[in-house]
Amino acid sequence: KQWYQRRVAITAGIIQIEKTNNFQHDYYLETWPSLLNQMQKVEENRVDELGSLLKQKCVLHKNTLPQVEQCIDNMIATCENISSTQDSDLLMEERTMANYPPDHEFIEFGAKPPSNFSTNPSMRKTKKEKSTDCDSALIPLL
Repeated sequence: KQWYQRRVAITAGIIQIEKTNNFQHDYYLETWPSLLNQMQKVEENRVDELGSLLKQKCVLHKNTLPQVEQCIDNMIATCENISSTQDSDLLMEERTMANYPPDHEFIEFGAKPPSNFSTNPSMRKTKKEKSTDCDSALIPLL
């Protein structure tokens, strides 16, 4: 009886070893290589798609280069036409035509405001015009 049980146990062990070996054989010779082949195909498809996208980007970039080159040529031409004296003259003209607040003047309490008195900056007299006026009733506030 022991001999029989030992024989059954050995046979069951051999059968399990054979099953394990068969599963291992299937895994390493069929399942794993199939999985690696599928992963390789996915990677190849990814690389092909990436290459296609990069090619499209290069074509678009190549098509816009003439426009960029034209813009740069226009920028260079504009830079060559810059005149420093004309630029300073335009700046000075712009700054001298700016609306400044009116000069502060002292008017005695109860006295009538002078005829040239205005709170409107556009009505303000320029320095040249003021230098010709001699109004002794007004004392500038320092």
